[in-house]
Amino acid sequence: MANAIYPLWKQALMRELDLNKSLDQGSIDVLKGVYVSMVDTDTYTYSDGQQFYSDIVAVQGVPSMIGNATVNGRVFAGDTVLFTNVTGTRIGGLVLFRKNGGANTTWRMVLYEDTGIVGLPMIPSGGNIIVSWNIQGIFGL
Repeated sequence: MANAIYPLWKQALMRELDLNKSLDQGSIDVLKGVYVSMVDTDTYTYSDGQQFYSDIVAVQGVPSMIGNATVNGRVFAGDTVLFTNVTGTRIGGLVLFRKNGGANTTWRMVLYEDTGIVGLPMIPSGGNIIVSWNIQGIFGL
């Protein structure tokens, strides 16, 4: 699968009453914000029908918050992410999601990436993994 924005997140953007869709977080709150998870693409398969973080299987390591998440014009950007002491079977892709204070059945998935990522796929060995985004931003609409 090539990189893709989850269609159900885009649909939520068009609905005024849908909650938990904003990427532009005004404050740093560990219960809320945009996070990234690493996934084993041998086990996890992207699907247009997936919507919430609970749909993901084979998460590798602990999800990490994207600091200084901003929306400028049509581009979403944020800080480099550090995953520490990562173990697991295989990392082949990344999933960005919008976390809130509720259960993971309410955390909207935003972006799936498995193509054009330097160093992936890889087998984690217990060390740190740094994810650096493009200087122009993580993605745009």
